[in-house]
Amino acid sequence: MASHSLSDSLRVLCREAVRSPWILSALRWLPDRDDAGDRAGSRDSVLVLGGLFSHPFYYAPLGRALEHRGYPVHFDDGTFNTRPFRPHVADLCRRVEAIADATGAPVRIVGHSLGGLHAMALLADRPAVVGQVIAVASPVVGGTPWEPLERVAERILRIEASDSAELQARVAPLAERITTVSAPQDLVAPPTSCAIEGASNVVLSTIPRRDQSLASHAGVIFMRTVVQVVLAALEQPLVAFEHASRALVRRAAVGV
Repeated sequence: MASHSLSDSLRVLCREAVRSPWILSALRWLPDRDDAGDRAGSRDSVLVLGGLFSHPFYYAPLGRALEHRGYPVHFDDGTFNTRPFRPHVADLCRRVEAIADATGAPVRIVGHSLGGLHAMALLADRPAVVGQVIAVASPVVGGTPWEPLERVAERILRIEASDSAELQARVAPLAERITTVSAPQDLVAPPTSCAIEGASNVVLSTIPRRDQSLASHAGVIFMRTVVQVVLAALEQPLVAFEHASRALVRRAAVGV
């Protein structure tokens, strides 16, 4: 991992701080009614997972955009995302199983930053109920190159740098179910930290003028370009979903 100087760290902090007012204004953003679908109830459920220190309310604009397209949207529990990684994933496993059992359909997961890593862990742990993962600015490949943030995250989440390689190995056989989205303007999670071999890796090489004020790690999830990419990915058919066979295996295991 490259060593980053104090000036590099200050550059990251300044970029995020300068864009904060624009990011907050995005919380009021609603998709155009012309973009709304008329197929409410006919879509798979979507679980939206947020980044470190975030609250589910932060992702309300994305949830509204998905709901306008007819997707039933679920969020993480109503607390700030600061829990240790493995216990959090264990709770989320129970959550996705409950959603899949209730709907009889796969769960698609959209994760931002840490939420994308949670989503990949869920895919690895519950491949029979997680049909798709869309990870936005999620530095799964070696973590963020901004070393101070990585050290803080490892301490809070109770993980080590080696856990990143383990997660990559676990999701490798399922990479075709993953879409990653990243932007060179994101100094915390650049494309080299987010792309996964075998996945659909979308890199925003150009940023439209309307999205430039949001082109930071915290703001990328609210860029209309990214929302369009997420919606397009959700339109794709699921790969190798085995919810029905999972139910049969469960019944066979208990002798029903």
